[in-house]
Amino acid sequence: MASQEAKKSKKRKSMGSSSADVSVVVAESSSGAGPAFVNFPSIKPSKRTPFTLYSRDPASSSELAKQHTLVAGETEDVEYFSTNRDRNAGEGADCQYLAAVYDPATRTLNVSPAPLYLLSHRVKRLREAPLSGTPEAMTMWKAKRNDLGETFGTRKAKSQIRAEERNKVDISAMSGVRTDLIASIGGVEAKPEGPVAPSEFIPVPNTQTNVPTEVYPRSAIVPDAEWSSIQVAAFTQAEDDRARSALLPFRRSRWIEDKLRVTVEGPSGTRKNNLRMLYYLSCLLGFYNAAHGLQKMSVSEMPAKFPGIPAQVLNGLCARFAEPVGKRFAVTDKCKMKLLAWICVCYLAADGWSVDVAKVAKELALPPTKVTDIFKSLGCSVDIASPAEREKLGLTQAEASKQRRAVLKAPVKFPKTKTRGPARH
Repeated sequence: MASQEAKKSKKRKSMGSSSADVSVVVAESSSGAGPAFVNFPSIKPSKRTPFTLYSRDPASSSELAKQHTLVAGETEDVEYFSTNRDRNAGEGADCQYLAAVYDPATRTLNVSPAPLYLLSHRVKRLREAPLSGTPEAMTMWKAKRNDLGETFGTRKAKSQIRAEERNKVDISAMSGVRTDLIASIGGVEAKPEGPVAPSEFIPVPNTQTNVPTEVYPRSAIVPDAEWSSIQVAAFTQAEDDRARSALLPFRRSRWIEDKLRVTVEGPSGTRKNNLRMLYYLSCLLGFYNAAHGLQKMSVSEMPAKFPGIPAQVLNGLCARFAEPVGKRFAVTDKCKMKLLAWICVCYLAADGWSVDVAKVAKELALPPTKVTDIFKSLGCSVDIASPAEREKLGLTQAEASKQRRAVLKAPVKFPKTKTRGPARH
């Protein structure tokens, strides 16, 4: 045992002494072809499969990782292809891939940047297969199927074949009356439909602007008197996230807590207004979570039930999002719809007018479909990421469908109101 430990210690010493003689050479970014990283998520080809790197602009002087490149290869049955994943990766890129090759002859470790490719595959046989048969082949197939049904089919199958024959329309029989039928209809011009009016439950929008940030002015969301009553100087003096969260009226929003950190560390020019908007959103969330018990509170008890909400803001919330019932207030279904629309507008305003629907639904404890309808009533488009965006973010279609974003576009367009037909008896 002692001899084995001595051999291991000598081996470690020899390895440590040899590593000191290795020189590391970091190569500069090159515009020509070089090493690349590829990943095969599903089917992995043979190591002997050749791959070729193509560039959209071969004369480009920018480094390879920033160019629009394509790597492709094929076997007898499958084609492989992909574009570089880290093209146009600016601020916020997760990482950069580097290829390192050790040359034992010169004791040199050569390090150079390399682009990343996630290869998709396509089966050649499916690409070349016809999508559908010819009309003549379909007609012959139906005739043979009916013959088999008449001979060997059940009574129900035979009756269905006869019903299809009876209901078949002879187009040639209508050719003679087609001209007379069109002439008898006359030219009735459809009246063009005007733009859909905004809902009564949302803030008053500016439908004429082409700038998304001007669709919902701040004064339409928060009145001037309530806006000036919100003081946020203490947030910039707080030491950490816990201290900042303690200053909020509603302290169970992880989304607001994360945004507070980003806002405090952000540019000073817009810091105060952004902090005020987050504070007002916290007031709305606190009022929303206490809406079910509002009717049990007297007016004198409200300041103690809503600590942290300024008196002017609390009076404005009761006036806009509740109805007086005697000497108390109650949040009806219509008031709740209006309150949720205001909350979603504040989420948009605090996140650059583009917000993750799933995160908002989790904050409000509502189904994502209902939150999606609220954002659409505000004029937002809620779409899944395109295939190019999914490839850039490395998401599958199922993952992208769970990360839909509500984006406000200008000029704003509102969806049509769905109307139901008469009830069936």
